[in-house]
Amino acid sequence: MKNYLSTFYDLKNKPLSNYQDKFVEYNIKRFNLKNKKLLEIGCGRGDFINKFSQKNVDCYATDILQDAENLLEKKVKFQQNDIGKEKLPFNDNFFDAIYTKSLVEHINNHSFFFYECKRVLKKGGQLIIYTPDWETQYLHFYDDITHIKPFTKVTLEKCFKLYGFDNCKIEKFYQLPSVWKFPFLKIFSKFIAFFVPIRCGIKYLRFSKELMLLGVSIKE
Repeated sequence: MKNYLSTFYDLKNKPLSNYQDKFVEYNIKRFNLKNKKLLEIGCGRGDFINKFSQKNVDCYATDILQDAENLLEKKVKFQQNDIGKEKLPFNDNFFDAIYTKSLVEHINNHSFFFYECKRVLKKGGQLIIYTPDWETQYLHFYDDITHIKPFTKVTLEKCFKLYGFDNCKIEKFYQLPSVWKFPFLKIFSKFIAFFVPIRCGIKYLRFSKELMLLGVSIKE
């Protein structure tokens, strides 16, 4: 695991871009995260939590890798943690929101994960989960050998409900800022997806074909 970031998230092959800024701005606006206390579980090299920390969000982060701390902004409060088997190192009812991107497909013990998220969220706090959509990514999902559990809309919704988040909403999510701004462009993306080859190197084409799932719930 110690070489995970350099293998799968090498800056040469996956450089930073303005996408991270746009994605963070989208989430702050959609989920009203400004001036809120936010935890990212599985922060990796910090692409997103660093951007959140620059936009008036009180940021905390955990990762299984201690090395992740060296990649984070000083304002991000980091704790090394293996969410698959270790309790989150925070008090009950502590966070306004928990955010994860490309994490839940890497863990086995989903009951522990969801129960821990519920424990550290405040009443009314949001759990926001992004994970690859199996239906549109199954042909290359296991290109990442650390992927354990694929999700569909059905399985992600059942996971939320089974582990105490009854009022969840699940949707298929395009990683395309143009679609966030102009939702009607989904029609165009759906059309061209039929003609896009697997592992396409052109990002707009690739992300017209490869979707994420977005699951959101509020702790009652």
